[in-house]
Amino acid sequence: MKSIVMLLTTAIAIGVTGRAIACGACIEDRVAATYDHAVISGAIERHQQVLFVALEGADAIGAGRRLALAARRLHGAHAKTLRISASPAAFSIAIEGSESADQVVAQFRGALRDSGAELTLVRIMRDGALIDPK
Repeated sequence: MKSIVMLLTTAIAIGVTGRAIACGACIEDRVAATYDHAVISGAIERHQQVLFVALEGADAIGAGRRLALAARRLHGAHAKTLRISASPAAFSIAIEGSESADQVVAQFRGALRDSGAELTLVRIMRDGALIDPK
C-alpha cells in the first residue's frame, strides 16, 4: 500500500511541475528569455546598464531586424549585446551607465514607429541588481 501511495504522489508531483511552463505574460519570463550571462557580466565590469524591454503588437522577428539596425545607430547602446526573444516577445541590450534608459527605449520606439509595436521597459539591471523602472 505504501508503494502505491508513493507512486501516486510522485506521479502527481511530476504532472504538476511538468505544467509549470513559462507563459510569457510576466516580467520575469521576458527577462529570462533575453538574459545572457556574458552580457550581464560585461556590463557589470564596465558599469553599464542592461535594459529588458517587452515587445507587444508586432512580429518579433521582423521587429528584431529593425531593432538590430537601430541599435547600431543609437548613441550609448552596444549593438552586439542586443538579445531578442520571439516568445515571449522581448529584447535586452546593454547601454552606457550615463545614458537615460527611457530615452534609449524612446529611440527604439522611433525605429519601430510604423510597425504597430509597443515597447515597455520592464527592468533595468545596474551593478548586478534588477531594478523596476517605475
